[in-house]
Amino acid sequence: MVNRVIEYNQEMTVLLKELADNVTEEKKQQIDDLTRRAVDGASEAASSLRKHDPPGLQGRDGEDKVSADIGSSEELDIVDEDLLRDEDSRAAGFVGKSSELQWLRRLRQDVEHHEAVPSRGSGPYGPPGADTEASSRRLEALRQRQRSDSNTHVPLSSSTFYLDDQGVGVDYAVHPFELPPMDVAQNLIEGYMDTVQDSFPILSRSRFMATFHEVYASMEHGAPHLVPDKWLAVLNLVFAIGAQYSHLVEESWHLHGFDHISCVSRAHILGLSTPDLISHQDLMQVQITALLALYFLITGRVNRAWVVIGISVRYAHALGLHVRNEDRSTTISQKENLVRIWWALYTLEGTLSTIVGRPSSAIEDSCSAPLPLPVAVERMSDDTLISQIYAQYQGWTIHQAPTVATPEPSNAGSYLKCRAQVGAITQQAVADLYSARAIEMSWKKMQQKISGLRDQLERWLASLPSGFDFTQPKAHATFQHERLVLNMQYIETKILITRPCLCRLDDRIKNQTEASDRFNKDTAKICVRAAEAMADLLPANIDVPYLYRTGPWWSLVHNLMQALTVLLLEASFGMVHVSCSDDEILSRIKILVRWLSAMKVNNGMADRGYSLASEILRKLAPRINANASHLLGEDINHTGDPAAYYTEAQTSFGGHHREHPFLADFNLQSGAASNQPTALGGPQADYMSMFTYPVASTCYEEILPGCAGGSETDHLNAFQNGPQLGDPIMAQYEELSSFFPAGDTARTSPS
Repeated sequence: MVNRVIEYNQEMTVLLKELADNVTEEKKQQIDDLTRRAVDGASEAASSLRKHDPPGLQGRDGEDKVSADIGSSEELDIVDEDLLRDEDSRAAGFVGKSSELQWLRRLRQDVEHHEAVPSRGSGPYGPPGADTEASSRRLEALRQRQRSDSNTHVPLSSSTFYLDDQGVGVDYAVHPFELPPMDVAQNLIEGYMDTVQDSFPILSRSRFMATFHEVYASMEHGAPHLVPDKWLAVLNLVFAIGAQYSHLVEESWHLHGFDHISCVSRAHILGLSTPDLISHQDLMQVQITALLALYFLITGRVNRAWVVIGISVRYAHALGLHVRNEDRSTTISQKENLVRIWWALYTLEGTLSTIVGRPSSAIEDSCSAPLPLPVAVERMSDDTLISQIYAQYQGWTIHQAPTVATPEPSNAGSYLKCRAQVGAITQQAVADLYSARAIEMSWKKMQQKISGLRDQLERWLASLPSGFDFTQPKAHATFQHERLVLNMQYIETKILITRPCLCRLDDRIKNQTEASDRFNKDTAKICVRAAEAMADLLPANIDVPYLYRTGPWWSLVHNLMQALTVLLLEASFGMVHVSCSDDEILSRIKILVRWLSAMKVNNGMADRGYSLASEILRKLAPRINANASHLLGEDINHTGDPAAYYTEAQTSFGGHHREHPFLADFNLQSGAASNQPTALGGPQADYMSMFTYPVASTCYEEILPGCAGGSETDHLNAFQNGPQLGDPIMAQYEELSSFFPAGDTARTSPS
């Protein structure tokens, strides 16, 4: 009965607030006074209810009495908007609380509410437990918070910087068998192989390149070379990814009409029709769908990318790539190649699941495939060497914690292994801290999960081969690209692990212990420091093409926006979690915003991300006594030199940002068809219906534990020279005879 009275009280309060705009000033003041007293009374009543704990909670500390939804993620087990209401909401789809898109959405709601502390902070919150009573009390508490929340509801679709709402732009009028000139084709393939292949070894470089040269040699001599449609689909997807990369890095050579849209259109016609999707799976179909997912990722269609990589993983499951291969007729080299394909899918699917905050379909508990062997690509054909290494490492699986007992060489195989291992930690963090069942835990249990995940992440860091150890001051120049990718992945995972504590927990947990309060504040500080570390990785002068060439260009906007959102959240809290001056937070915000500004010229995701950040900063600036125009760089005399923006960002807040050898090397090195019409109502149109939607200086001892032995500059001295990418990873293609399964017709390459 008391709960019902509280609900009536809150409903009446909301109604009075709505009526206040239509009465005289005197009556409005009376309504304000009345509603203030009513809210206070409701809070006291709710508090009195919380004092009557169930028998199982009596005598326990405050952090042990409340569920984990008291953290920053709050309601983990609900969807709070109609995702079927319109085209935009369907395009964005469901996004989980581990995604920075949800953090941005919540931040936008809070900055609309012109109070220093977000209105939802004080609760009430329900108890932990999986029983019906605990679940009912949590749901009741949630509804009370929703009724008392005065913030304007912000649709998720208005807080995304991805481009799913723009469609995929497939042109079915292209000639499916038309190929670019040899020089253009080589440039497109090099853009793919030099930047993507090692991180996502979906293809066999040696076999793929051999077939590629055979096809073009036959064209040159006018002799037909038979290749299947699926291989041509793979080729065009590689072209499409390479074309998008060349667009981002502003390559000077001409595409001759083979832009990413025309290339992916050919791939759709050749290998992604409805019959292809429902035919029996083969290895090439795994590769086609994985490449399509990667293409959707780099062009900002993350909702589609997540769906398509799920199809690819299902194909891989159907082929048994996720379990150990003990077939005696398969050589160890072939097994290793198949293993690398699986871990390529695993890392790509994990990347996308993290971005959209959805469950992973590549579940580790169902996987027994061994981790990649620490073997360089050029040694993959050495069966004797492979056999020796296989005997040593064959028992290593993703379930085993990284170890420093046996140092490994730095090569393509060990790099993929490092990415898979940190990816597993990331996925465990998403499952443990952000899943729907996480709210059944107490906040104390959540703290224990966070602590355990942090320990796992630091053990992974300590186990890195020397060539990939981004904490070392004299790191080898050969693996600069790999170190930066791993460094950003490490920071991203640290932010995910610590993010639940980045809120005003001191206002939410009654009677918590001093140890709990200290853990919350220390963990929130680590989250902010990690975001600062991401900003500190950026080169000292803005050269966007160089950063694309050196870093994880397929997810750079995600990495920068995740860090920026954390810093904006901390600013909205009044910068209460860090001991440094406000200027250190603001200067990192300024750096990240200006990099987005530089990237937005030819990157739609960066353009939208910059617009969202601008909107938030303009509303947040008065609360933090900051100049929004200054943070956004609108007060700078535009000289045409992008480096000026970053240099000014460094110096305007005290010049805290330090030089980085990675950045110094950057300074030295930077400089800078006939068409065949196709019917639109055929299988391709059926396929497309699946993917369209109808109408301070950073304390690095905190970020990198164990690094305290060197100087402050040494800890950042991870990148010595310009990028010299490591060896590409091979992945086994089927023999050419397997290109012609029943029902598949070989094609003649264009002459």
